[in-house]
Amino acid sequence: MGTRIKNVQVTQVVDGDTIEVQIGDRQEFVRLICVDTEESTPHPSPQTAKPVTEAGLASAKMAQDYFTDAKGELCQVDLEFDTDDPPEVCLDAHRGNCSRLVCYVHRGDSLYNLYLIREGWSPYFTKYGRSRLYDRLFTQAEFEAQAHQRGIWNPEINENGASRNYSSLVAWWAYRASIIDEFRRLGDDSGAISIQLEYPKVLEAIESHREIWIFCDLQGGIRKQAEGGAIVFTGSRLFPLKFWIPTASSSDGPMLVRSIVSRYAGRGRGYAYVRGRVTMHRGIPQIVLRHLWQLSDVPPLQPEYHRPEKGSIDYPRQSDL
Repeated sequence: MGTRIKNVQVTQVVDGDTIEVQIGDRQEFVRLICVDTEESTPHPSPQTAKPVTEAGLASAKMAQDYFTDAKGELCQVDLEFDTDDPPEVCLDAHRGNCSRLVCYVHRGDSLYNLYLIREGWSPYFTKYGRSRLYDRLFTQAEFEAQAHQRGIWNPEINENGASRNYSSLVAWWAYRASIIDEFRRLGDDSGAISIQLEYPKVLEAIESHREIWIFCDLQGGIRKQAEGGAIVFTGSRLFPLKFWIPTASSSDGPMLVRSIVSRYAGRGRGYAYVRGRVTMHRGIPQIVLRHLWQLSDVPPLQPEYHRPEKGSIDYPRQSDL
């Protein structure tokens, strides 16, 4: 069981996978973990957004009904986080790219995340990692929903409008999830810091002037090309980190940019291990990437990582595999 915050009042149902709640004196948006219902409202950036679908409109209506009690009022729920850290830690660390809380939602004996998957309103969404608590339940629920062609798995539900290609998406999500699973399995032995869950360690590294390894998501790719270099943003609004790649003054710079664009960004592997010294630049923590050895698919696995000779990459030996 993960850490729970009980008897939280729902104040708004945004759509099928997002609600707003009252926690103490704070209003918080909650993004349901491991689910991804289709869209019910247009995104401000339609060129990159998921399309509004009939299934998305129906899931938003379903969610409104789900969180409304017999008196027509929004109900109370329990929030459960995917780790058993203290509540104050969970409320700080378990947040997504838009600063929303990311967690499970229980209404009485019903786990809403599981309900969404079982009834076919959502696939088992593993893009940001598999569920630590309910992986087997979610996997079986998705299997049953597909077998019975419920919701999004019914080819007729979106036949008159936009739809999503789940056969492609699920394979990509699973690929990313396998990378996260390996990082979680290694734990502290990976030698790297999770920018999302261990952000204070990133800030501590600024004070200590030491190099660190960071496990981060580079899906956004090169965000900005500036004179003499390129900028990459990772983390989130609450946990920002940027990489500066000086392409003009570093011979490895163009290769670093090429690797991020072709290997990690978009529908690539996304997650990478990045090494460097963290400094504060214009109010945002930054690491300068000058060498190809600062970027890796694999974790260092040991505190002291030996840099390769110039022009080479330190690949693991067969005996290490």
